[in-house]
Amino acid sequence: MTRDEQDHTADDWAQQALERLRQDGLEPMPENFAVYYKYFSGADPNLKMAMDLLFDKFGSLSQQQCTELFQIHLGLEAEHRVLQQTNTAIESELSKVMGVIDQSLTGATEYNQTLNSFSGTIQAAPTMDEIRGALTKVAQETRVMVDQNKRLQNQLAKSTEQLTEVRYSLDQVRKDSLVDPLTEIGNRKYFNNELARATLEASENKTDLALLMIDIDHFKKFNDNYGHLIGDQVLRLVAHTLVENLKGRDIIARYGGEEFVIMLPQTRVGDAEKVANQLRNVLATKQIQRKRTGETLGIVTISIGVTGYYPHEDPEGFIARADTALYEAKETGRNKVVVRIPSAEEVLSLQPVLPDEDKVKDADVAQVW
Repeated sequence: MTRDEQDHTADDWAQQALERLRQDGLEPMPENFAVYYKYFSGADPNLKMAMDLLFDKFGSLSQQQCTELFQIHLGLEAEHRVLQQTNTAIESELSKVMGVIDQSLTGATEYNQTLNSFSGTIQAAPTMDEIRGALTKVAQETRVMVDQNKRLQNQLAKSTEQLTEVRYSLDQVRKDSLVDPLTEIGNRKYFNNELARATLEASENKTDLALLMIDIDHFKKFNDNYGHLIGDQVLRLVAHTLVENLKGRDIIARYGGEEFVIMLPQTRVGDAEKVANQLRNVLATKQIQRKRTGETLGIVTISIGVTGYYPHEDPEGFIARADTALYEAKETGRNKVVVRIPSAEEVLSLQPVLPDEDKVKDADVAQVW
């Protein structure tokens, strides 16, 4: 393909992306455009498949869905660029500091030679004029050393300030990558990190760990009947209500779409069931209102699946068991809690899995930052 053909193809993709953005009622912001451009270029098969499924189901993308697609499929590229910029900034500052240090070392060597020369002059029983000359030279070299030390201190102070800013920027990027922008709670990546940590802790300390898998009942109806903005309001209300009624050590995240997950460390399944029912009852008292008119649009109910973790079991099995309980809650009437406890035979069949040290290490890094 010639350069002209490549440019022509890129123009076509860009035009298709802009037209579809307008069709879906989305602003042509850089992140939105990147998602749609990547879709029409076919460069990311996983992104294309995900968008095709959403188009088939909803006909168009909401802003929240587009943002999530960017974070999942393109966010790592953005984070990688920030890391590269950070490394460049650090290398630049270190280069400046090393340059000043080299100058200081050169000056220190010359200063040492001056002192040795002065010592030799004194030992040779010089005249008063020779002593005055030697002292003058020592004083000059001392002033030079003082100036060099001041420059080194100033450069170190500037570099420290610059590196602190770089560290803060990187810290913010790492934190943002773990937060769902709509609900402002942890995202799927955050949950995966915490899952690795919590299951390891439960296995090593032989403590309880419970999992709640939560789904908003009839969420699609809110979107279909009132629009995506009301749907977003519902998601924020649910997230805010869940957070308000949890303890500080509990772990909450948006698992995807209208699903949320909560891990309760050091909590037995029976107590987790009580927590789940409390959350369900509290949320059922909340009403959704259209902000512009104050019109009441109804209440929100949730279905919850609950299970407990077994030491060293595969975390995927842990999640699947909670998901099975959630499915049962939805299939048997919704707005209810279902607990899934494996039978004795199922417990015996659980395959112990040793913790993945790399995942745990990554989780630790994410938490520290």
